[in-house]
Amino acid sequence: MHKAITTFTTLAFLACSATSGAQAQSHDVLLSTVAPRDGYKVQWLLPERSVRLYRPGLVIVLRPGVVEYEVNNRVEFTDAPPQYVNGDFLVSSQLAARLARLASMTRVSSRSRTVGAVSTEQVAQASGAITINARPQPGNEAIFVSGHAPSSAPVTITLLATLSEDLPTVVVSRHDVQPDANGQFQATIPIAPDYIRNSLLRVLATSAAGSTPASVTLLIGAPNSGVTVPAEQEPHGVR
Repeated sequence: MHKAITTFTTLAFLACSATSGAQAQSHDVLLSTVAPRDGYKVQWLLPERSVRLYRPGLVIVLRPGVVEYEVNNRVEFTDAPPQYVNGDFLVSSQLAARLARLASMTRVSSRSRTVGAVSTEQVAQASGAITINARPQPGNEAIFVSGHAPSSAPVTITLLATLSEDLPTVVVSRHDVQPDANGQFQATIPIAPDYIRNSLLRVLATSAAGSTPASVTLLIGAPNSGVTVPAEQEPHGVR
């Protein structure tokens, strides 16, 4: 019975996490051509070979075979899902036009205008390793993440769930966090929909600044693990 419930919960999680993309209608533009033209920096995100496009004030995440894509903190949809082909993405002409439009709408700050004058010392600092710490947040289905990274670009926190030795690792969610001027960052991140007790949650931190990624792994437990709740205790004298 327990195994059946666990299997049902796992399948429900996979159904909730999966996104079905429409079939491609027109994939006639290479992302490697579009991105530099519109001033985007490109970062490949493991393990699902997603692509993160970054320019000042704008972060876009594209996933192969998925019509939904992230633009900062919102979701947009394209006419046909991007396709991964030979180390590049093929995107529709409509999506390519939208990427150009988003880039043109982004104001370039005075800091970004001087990017070509970055000193050797700044470049060395930007390429350093990321450090990350993560712990469950008591009373919530969430984790508290903190660490250090170059302040020149957002840190992408990716949650990856391992539900069973018989199932592949699942991407739970992805969140962008901006470090402060000293490179410190922190955030409270929901673990939804991974509510499966004793599953493994890997917290991966990457950055477009070229830093070495970092990760930690947590065991998912009850939000109030170890807390004695009187309402759940057997009344005195009842056998």
